[in-house]
Amino acid sequence: MKRMQVFRSFGVRVCVLICLLGSAQISFAQQGADSTEVDDREFIRLLQQARELNEEQKWRAGHTNNPRILMRLAHDEDSGVRFVVAFNPVTPSQALNMLSQDPNETVRWAVAMNANIPDSAMLRLAIDYAEIVRLGLAANPKVSPEVLRNLASDVSVTVRRKVAGNPNTPLVMLEILSEDEERSVRLTVAGNPNTPGDVMDRFSVERDEAFRIATAANTGASPALLLGLVFDSSIEVRKRAGAHKNMPGPGLRRLAEDSEVEVRRGVVENANTTQVALQVLAFDQDAKIKRQARNRLGQILKKQIAEDRER
Repeated sequence: MKRMQVFRSFGVRVCVLICLLGSAQISFAQQGADSTEVDDREFIRLLQQARELNEEQKWRAGHTNNPRILMRLAHDEDSGVRFVVAFNPVTPSQALNMLSQDPNETVRWAVAMNANIPDSAMLRLAIDYAEIVRLGLAANPKVSPEVLRNLASDVSVTVRRKVAGNPNTPLVMLEILSEDEERSVRLTVAGNPNTPGDVMDRFSVERDEAFRIATAANTGASPALLLGLVFDSSIEVRKRAGAHKNMPGPGLRRLAEDSEVEVRRGVVENANTTQVALQVLAFDQDAKIKRQARNRLGQILKKQIAEDRER
């Protein structure tokens, strides 16, 4: 009987011990789980710190000239940081070559726009599947003529238009693009200062007014071409021609008597307007044009009088 009581007492103690051990394990597990939890306040704080660090890294990427720092930041996990590195003109060629293969297309676009993009990156990005990347390359004035030659036949109208406006595009390609099937591409060629003279002459007599306007506003337009626009039927064409720095004296004199006030205003505001044209405009019917012409002419006359007296 006593033996049975001993066994029962021993069994109770074992059960109690097992329960206590189980409770301890549950408590330990709960404590372990709790150690990985982050409350809302801590989460917001960590998120803010991460954002501040990213902004700091972006600032460094855009302002540092240290090639070692730029190389390190080129591997940053944040695409925004890599984007700024790719745009930095002092980023080493090695980093730009690596970033030209970045999975993020905006990073590759930044490489394409970089003034110091290496040749190897140019060739790679010229056949990039993303239009925005090829677009950036076509707009980069530092891109080689060879790459622009390839992009001139791009399937994208937007890319061809950027090539048509690039100052580094070869003359031969500008001639080809001047006959592009897309009007916007041809119109961009009309505004390129490096467009060949024969192409400009052709655009200056186009029936489409927009081409004649673009030609009259083209900084590379020759004096002879501008003289041919003096009698154009378009007010806007004559206005642009009268305001052009290359317009010869006879053309300015003729446009100073134009029937349209907008044309005469373009002449009087032209920094290279001749004294003869200003003398005509000094008696213009438009009060503003007359006053502006007299002010400019007055300064010229004062200078001439002073020089004559010194002689």
